[in-house]
Amino acid sequence: MGKTSPFVRGKKSTGAHLEKSIFQIPLKVLKRYKFYKRSQFCTEAQIEDFQDEQLIKLIQHAGQHVPYYRNLFKNIGFNDSTFRGREDMHKIPTLDKEIVRTRQKELIADNAKKFGITWDSTSGSTGTPLHFVLDDAVQANKIAALLRSYSWAGYKLGKKTFSLQSYYFQEKSYEYSRFYNIIRFDSNKLKKSSAIKVIKEINRLKPEFFMGFPFDILMLSKFAEEEGIVIHSPQSIVTYGETLSKKKREFIEKAYRCKIFDFFSLHECAAMISECEQGNLHLVEDFAFHELLGDGKLVGTSFYNYAMPLIRYEIGDNIVLDDVSKKCECGRNFRIVKEITGKQCDYIETPDGRFLGSVMSHSIDNAKGVLCSQCVQNAIDQIDINIVVDKTYNDDSKIALKKGLRKRLGNEVKINFKVVPQLEKSKSGKTPFIISKIGNKYI
Repeated sequence: MGKTSPFVRGKKSTGAHLEKSIFQIPLKVLKRYKFYKRSQFCTEAQIEDFQDEQLIKLIQHAGQHVPYYRNLFKNIGFNDSTFRGREDMHKIPTLDKEIVRTRQKELIADNAKKFGITWDSTSGSTGTPLHFVLDDAVQANKIAALLRSYSWAGYKLGKKTFSLQSYYFQEKSYEYSRFYNIIRFDSNKLKKSSAIKVIKEINRLKPEFFMGFPFDILMLSKFAEEEGIVIHSPQSIVTYGETLSKKKREFIEKAYRCKIFDFFSLHECAAMISECEQGNLHLVEDFAFHELLGDGKLVGTSFYNYAMPLIRYEIGDNIVLDDVSKKCECGRNFRIVKEITGKQCDYIETPDGRFLGSVMSHSIDNAKGVLCSQCVQNAIDQIDINIVVDKTYNDDSKIALKKGLRKRLGNEVKINFKVVPQLEKSKSGKTPFIISKIGNKYI
């Protein structure tokens, strides 16, 4: 690559925990942020050259220093010394979560300490914790890439912010830090009484930027509407952590009178997708290498985690790419994602032996007056449908719901509709669409 390329390796970056680092940003993360500000406008050729360079270094490192990959490469006859980058990635088998869970120690590099070691975990949609190592560089890069993505939504460090996520406060439901200029609300304590209190604080302080799970942000506006309170309108909202459907987007943008920017990433740092100013979702191609397998199964490889490389890691989400010839008016040459179908959830088993997953959402999300929904299977022939509704929900809505559900569930399943103030949450604070209480957990 030429000397003018923005892809220039600097000194090794260090970082802190993501939640703290967004507001206590280390100097070296800021340096990486400068890199990402430049690299977002690289040409396709520059991006491809950079990806090849990063992948070659990572795969050769893994072949030399990571026991799992040393053995794998030997067993499949893969020569990492002749590896050419993107065009050879298909020669390496994909890595699933079960391998990471059961062969964790083998995936840690024998020289991991030189890169820094921080243990992290995610519950995923199974509720079963997955533990892994992140090194200093990948944490710094994730924070920097995240901040760049948030900047597409108009965020700048120091901008007054409202953040709604799992903070696990012991007694209070929210806090305002004057120093960091942020209101933090614990989504684990989201109910009408606590919501009204923080809404009053939002209306007093008028934060310019909101971020959080789509469901929680939607519920906050619903509680405000029920109490006849007009909630403050920020300049923009960034949502993450669960699939943002078209309907949820419409509800939230109408309630807050501003634009939503959707953001997708994961603790394992193997993929990132972000929405730009033009409303297009982009693969963040200077943070990770993204591949699509089969029917859109997303597989990712972080360029930066040398302590525990996750190569061709199966994310557990499916995406649909736009035509590769389509160029976004934002000027970035990152591929455009038309749709993220979301993480896998539990599944429904019917008496006639069928198994139904995300397709169930089409039976519910289109019903008039239904803001959010959830299927809870308590027995093979009994399903509770939890729904959060607005004032347009009526008897006709229920009839339409039952008709749509019968198309998929058949007539042997008893359907119980429950209008609830909020949906059931997992321990991680996320809101799964399907909850199985008869053992049909996502594998």
